[in-house]
Amino acid sequence: MGTQEGLVRFDGVRFVVYDRVNTPEIRMNHIQALLETRDGTLWVGTFGGGLVSRTAGTFRTYGAADGLSADTVVALAEDAEGSLWIATQGGGLDRLTADGVKVFGTADGLGSLTTTSVIVDARGAIWVGTAHGASRFENGRFVTYTSRDGLAGDAITALAADRDGTVWIGTDAGLTEWRDGRTVTYTVRSGLPHDAVRTLYVDAAGSLWVGTRGGLGRLRDGVFSTLGVRDGLATNNVTAVIQDREGSYWIGMDGGGVSRWRDSSFTTYGPQQGLSDEMVYSIAGSRSGGFWAGTYAGMLYRFKDGRFQQLATGDHLSHTIIRALLEDSHGDLWIGTELQLLRYKSGTFVEYGRSRGLPGFAIRVMFEDREGRIWVGTDGGGLSRLDGDRFVTYTARDGLAGDRVRMIVQDRDGSLWVGSYGGLSHFKDGVFQAYTTAQGLSHNFIRSLHLDADGTLWIATYGGGLNRMKNGRITAYGTRDGLFSATAFQILDDSLGNLWMSCNTGVFRVSKQQLEDFSIGRIASIVSTSYDEADGMKSRECNGGNPAGWRTADGRLWFPTLKGIAMVEPANLRLNPQPPPVMVEDVLVDGRPFKPGERLAPGSRRFEFHYTGLSFIAPKRMRFLYRLDGFDGDWVDAGTDRVAHYTRIPPGAYRFQVKAATNDGVWSTSVASISFVLRPYFYQTAFFYPLCALLLVGAGAGFQYLRTRHLRERERVLQEKVDEAVAHLKRLSGLLPICASCKRIRDDSGYWNQIEAYVRDHSEAEFSHGICPECVARLYPDVVDVIDTDT
Repeated sequence: MGTQEGLVRFDGVRFVVYDRVNTPEIRMNHIQALLETRDGTLWVGTFGGGLVSRTAGTFRTYGAADGLSADTVVALAEDAEGSLWIATQGGGLDRLTADGVKVFGTADGLGSLTTTSVIVDARGAIWVGTAHGASRFENGRFVTYTSRDGLAGDAITALAADRDGTVWIGTDAGLTEWRDGRTVTYTVRSGLPHDAVRTLYVDAAGSLWVGTRGGLGRLRDGVFSTLGVRDGLATNNVTAVIQDREGSYWIGMDGGGVSRWRDSSFTTYGPQQGLSDEMVYSIAGSRSGGFWAGTYAGMLYRFKDGRFQQLATGDHLSHTIIRALLEDSHGDLWIGTELQLLRYKSGTFVEYGRSRGLPGFAIRVMFEDREGRIWVGTDGGGLSRLDGDRFVTYTARDGLAGDRVRMIVQDRDGSLWVGSYGGLSHFKDGVFQAYTTAQGLSHNFIRSLHLDADGTLWIATYGGGLNRMKNGRITAYGTRDGLFSATAFQILDDSLGNLWMSCNTGVFRVSKQQLEDFSIGRIASIVSTSYDEADGMKSRECNGGNPAGWRTADGRLWFPTLKGIAMVEPANLRLNPQPPPVMVEDVLVDGRPFKPGERLAPGSRRFEFHYTGLSFIAPKRMRFLYRLDGFDGDWVDAGTDRVAHYTRIPPGAYRFQVKAATNDGVWSTSVASISFVLRPYFYQTAFFYPLCALLLVGAGAGFQYLRTRHLRERERVLQEKVDEAVAHLKRLSGLLPICASCKRIRDDSGYWNQIEAYVRDHSEAEFSHGICPECVARLYPDVVDVIDTDT
């Protein structure tokens, strides 16, 4: 999108702005023209900043130095040869080719140097809108047409071309259709929203869209229809229109931003159709056609032939909520409120309460069986049946699963199924059989029931998802299995193979065949298609009265919401068959942008992959799968997230892949990917461990060598000591200096030692001491006879 503050890229969720601050090649922020040529280059015309191109993410600027005649570019077109035609303000028309720029001016027949638009028609001719007529390039010169030739005015403001050769010429005085020289003019008298035309666009179906100062007009089959502020446009001053690949129209406005318009899946009925109180709580069909609607404020309406008519109720329904509605087989209307049960018959209200046996609780559901008996479920009082003029009540004491009853349906054999905030009850032959979580239900709070023709019972819960009871077997479906919501207020069958359900966050549908396939294990999950404000609902929040939805005889489905009643026609529902393009927008490594082809440094830890899918119908409901080849074993379901995070991945070569699906479950036909290499530290390389092993072997060998050397040195030292000791021992056999008196011996150092000490130090001999007989007689003469000298 081109704005006065820069070039804007939009993927349905995020806006990215390119301006002179972050993109120096954009010299002026005011963008006036955009064109993508066949080679994928985006061309941008600016006001006063020349021409800018963007190819493969790289911007380049063209200006006077490159041969442009003016720096203000107002329109762009590409011809069959790939030449770029550039309409300028004040410089005439430029043609850019590989050979350079050629300038065309009034001397070449151009109506004025002030141009406003340029197109290539179906025959390949170049048309230029100027301040003084529309100029057509023929035989190397321009031929100019003005009001004298049948145009609505001389000041041309816009041009467009049909596939059949028709050229549409917008002026400040109306619209002209030009074909082979014949002209037809359209003005406000013909249905044009305003005579001042600002933009023209021909869509894929051949309809002409005309943006004017008074709104947007569409010319189809010769008839104009209009869109304006009353239809949701921010302003009536429309400056640009384009149709995207999914069929949506994008409408640019002067001072009003951009709007998207498409034929919505849902139509919401509200005040414009006579519904003064939009908060509808319950709706019920009428035998005479249409349906009844009850509101939060106690207003009762009848819808028929596209209009609501309020029923005069006097004081009967003042200050109360209409919780439940039922029109019986006689045409009488039963109305359940917070306070009472009313029967409306022939313009008269009859009240039923405690005096007739009805418990004094809020009415939640009413049902007429095939015998014509009226059953009433209350919020705490159980299940009541009208017998004659009085009610007979069944409660939990009688076997009912719960006294807070929410739904009643009748089976083919005449038995009743009763849903309550306590479980499911089957009432047959006067006996209740209860089904709860103990029997396989996913939740005991039952909100809605639906019986198929084959006897399959569908059970919607408040918080536990959907259950199916078929042939006595219960299958549960939850949000983890693909169900859009764990709560459903109403189940409607569209007779086209789908179940539709309402909840607090919108309406959703599920294929019954998928539900069957899931129950038998053929598929691992189901696909829900959801609808909200993007699809025409005024409010996604549905209300949970009873019934909380209705299917009329024409197949249309109606759901009460906080803002009116939302209607969908399943038979005419247009699905989006287009597979979405998907792309990786940015990659951040440790917070730094990654450049494709870059080898990442060792130690990179945090990886962010930002990706997107291009579907603009419901962009926030797109789903994504991604995987990192080389790390993930399988695809990761990202849901609606558009960023993937990885931390501490090991070194190696990787490829990040992503694919996307639209809200209708159509997957992209190809994946977007980006590859990178995370370099390892030295210790993370493949040869690091063999090197470590080699070093260990070397270290072991070195240790062994040093140990052997040490042992040998120790052996040498010991040998020296032995040799020294032997030498000493040999001296003992020689001449020893001994004292003649004390008998001490002198050693080699000159010290005198006791003889025993000297011998002990110089040999391996040891001494034990005793006394000889001569010394005893000499030293101990008195005891010589007592001492045994032999011991």
